[in-house]
Parts: sequence; structure tokens; C-alpha cells
Amino acid sequence: MPDHFLGVEGVSVSFGKGEARVRALRAVSLLFERGTFSLVMGPSGSGKTTLLSLLGCLLSPDEGTVLVEDVAVNRLREVERTAIRRKKISFVFQAFRLFHSLSAIDNVALGFRLRGGRQSERMVMARDLLNRFGLGAKLHQRPNGLSPGEKQRVAIARALAGNPPVLLADEPTASMDYQAGRNICQILRSQVDEGGKTIVVVSHDPRWREFADRTVVLRDGQVEQEVKNP
Repeated sequence: MPDHFLGVEGVSVSFGKGEARVRALRAVSLLFERGTFSLVMGPSGSGKTTLLSLLGCLLSPDEGTVLVEDVAVNRLREVERTAIRRKKISFVFQAFRLFHSLSAIDNVALGFRLRGGRQSERMVMARDLLNRFGLGAKLHQRPNGLSPGEKQRVAIARALAGNPPVLLADEPTASMDYQAGRNICQILRSQVDEGGKTIVVVSHDPRWREFADRTVVLRDGQVEQEVKNP
């Protein structure tokens, strides 16, 4: 039996109207099993970010079904989708999206607050996460004083606050040098192996291939190739 933990079934998404209408996804079906690491690749305009937006409950398809923990989330009310997104799904972006007025530890503590962590525990848990990511000496540093690799580690720590089961990442290593990018790959891989996370990374970066359990290639809004990595 397939694991319907996370995925899309027969989804199509279009943007615009009339002659300007663009079909971003065309009857795509993909399932992501619990505790696996999937890489989604493809040229610009292939539908990668649209797929991630569907999985993250940020977008509803024109046709088809989006599944999160075996629940057809696109059939729920917006308030219910928002609750699922907040509790079960976290995001990591290329642009980090940290609050520049807050220190590293305050950025991560905010993640615990959004997922309902107790106020008395937030700073302790945020400190622990940052220490695990090698940022114990940068707890009170603001984003402007961090390197790109350090910013991304803070962003990942914030995304993991509250232990959501699903992590979605959009081009998380695009602006990094080789070693910094590889460190991010290793951190996310460890979240699958040690924490049982289900992770989907969208990227052009070939470094991710050796860390993923499978690679999906999209082209023109359809699945062109799906390969399980050895």
C-alpha cells in the first residue's frame, strides 16, 4: 500500500486568463513517504515552486487533490488549512526570510511561538537548536552580522522549532559556496535520518542528489523523470 502521508494526485494549476493563461502543472501525481528526502529538479518554469506551494497548503489546485497526513487539505476550509500549515509544515527559503531586527536566538524562538511553544521554554529550546547547528557563539548576533551559511542555519533552526513533521525547502543553497551548501545538505539529511522528518527540496543545485532518497524532474508542468537514488 502506498503511503499517502504527503503528496498530490492528479493536480493541475493555471495562472492568468485568456491568451495569457499559463498551465503551471498538468495532471501531476506524486507521493512522498513519511521519513524520506525527495529532491525536485527541473528548468525554470517547470512547476517546481507551484508544487511546493501546493504541498505547503499555500495554494489550492484547479483540479486534483493535495494530501497532508492522508487528509485532502484542498477540500478543507481556509482556517483548517492554516492550522495544518502552522502545526505540521515548515519552510526554508533561498532568501532566508529572517527578521533583521531580531537576534539569531530571537528568530528561532519566534518559530516556537508560532507553533504554540510555552514562553518559558522557547529561549531554552532555541538555544539548544542553535548549539546543535554550531551557532552557539552567534546566539545574539543579528542576521546582518552572519554569513549566508549561518543565516540559512538559523532559518532551518527556526523552521524546525516545534518539531513539524514536514519541511519544504525552495533553493536553500543557491547563494552559497561549496562547503556552506554541503553543510546545509548534511543538516537536512540528518533531520530525516535522526528526526524522521519528511523533506522535499526544490533546487537546481546538483549537490542535493547524493543526499536525497529520490529525484523527481519536472518539465513543462509534468513529471519527466523519477529516480530512486541508491
